[in-house]
Amino acid sequence: MKIIAISGYKSFIGNHFYNNYKKKNKIIHYKNNINNISELKKFIIKNKVTHFVNFAGLSRIKCSKNKTECIKTNFNSIKSLINFFNKFKYKPMFIFISTCHIYGNANNKIKENFRIAPNSLYAKIKLKSEEYIQKNYENYSILRLFNVYGPNQPRSFFIPDMIEKIKNNQLIKIDKSIRDFIHVRTVSRVINFIISKEITGVLNVGSGRGQSLKSIINLIGNKLEKKPLLEISNKKSKIVANIKFLTSKGFKFKKNEKNFNI
Repeated sequence: MKIIAISGYKSFIGNHFYNNYKKKNKIIHYKNNINNISELKKFIIKNKVTHFVNFAGLSRIKCSKNKTECIKTNFNSIKSLINFFNKFKYKPMFIFISTCHIYGNANNKIKENFRIAPNSLYAKIKLKSEEYIQKNYENYSILRLFNVYGPNQPRSFFIPDMIEKIKNNQLIKIDKSIRDFIHVRTVSRVINFIISKEITGVLNVGSGRGQSLKSIINLIGNKLEKKPLLEISNKKSKIVANIKFLTSKGFKFKKNEKNFNI
């Protein structure tokens, strides 16, 4: 029987995953600080955990404000957990939630072996954790999430920020960049799929569809029945997932699931 433990259960994605799949799987959440390794070890042993999904971690904004805490929470805790799992005869599957921010700009869709170019502390630490996991553990799945959105997302993220600015008739300054947006419901489905099929390795998790920031904002405006006030610069970058590896493993998108829909 699979016993799935999750950290960061109050996080945006962790909370959605738990609420969507708690009736279908045995999911238990670690409620203490992820940096409390001794308590975490006791929790894992006591509950005979077979799968561990790490949703815990500091956001990009929090990482930029506190480098020491970012390294401690986003890397050192992962390192300690991997070292602990390596002592098990039957090693739990470790699902690490990573980010597309480790990639650089690309004209074509980004494959998992695309050049790495993290440009923030948050992304650099995510990459450092990835590298440690790959070098020191076998039973892992690293999920590089693209632009996740959905209900109850914190205001600091792009979509809820745009919603508030449109509602308040604020000027929105953007460029001509293209991004890959994927709903949190789909991300939760991917995570459940990875666990149920025991899929290991590094996988991009996105819609595979590139959409301009302008088109996304206009869609939000149409939904709110308000015209956004836009100021658009000529700067442009493109980060869109190549999801062939994910779909080659058998994951199937539902009808219209790749479409942006708030």
